[in-house]
Amino acid sequence: MKEIGQSPVVMKKEVNGFLLNRLQYAVIMEAWRLVEDGVCSAEDVEITMTEGLGLRYSLLGPFETMQLNANGIRDYCERYGANIENVCKEQGGPRSLGGHTLDKLEKELGKTMPLDQLDKRRELRDRRLAALAIHRRQEKEEN
Repeated sequence: MKEIGQSPVVMKKEVNGFLLNRLQYAVIMEAWRLVEDGVCSAEDVEITMTEGLGLRYSLLGPFETMQLNANGIRDYCERYGANIENVCKEQGGPRSLGGHTLDKLEKELGKTMPLDQLDKRRELRDRRLAALAIHRRQEKEEN
């Protein structure tokens, strides 16, 4: 897999879903909560991910982020751990991906990304991801 540019990971325990999906679902659920609770709009979530968190996570993962954002991961946990735990408690469990929030999101996304334009948007996404993959591969070769 590495020879064809893939980055395999080893799951040491069987769980429901792939590793990527499980991480993605956590982000999706929180994004849903933020919109459902009226904290922000879908557009605000999209901007925050594409202009902030997504950029960061395209370069490094959550543990390296923790390591670099303090004097190591232990310092990070000691400084921010209690707040992270409080926010996670506030988030509660999963929400239903339906109802009024689904109607609201469908309407908002319909304005910025109409269903008849999804194929065009998918092609753009795929080109951008391919370009990013090439950039990352070149960056690794330089280091």
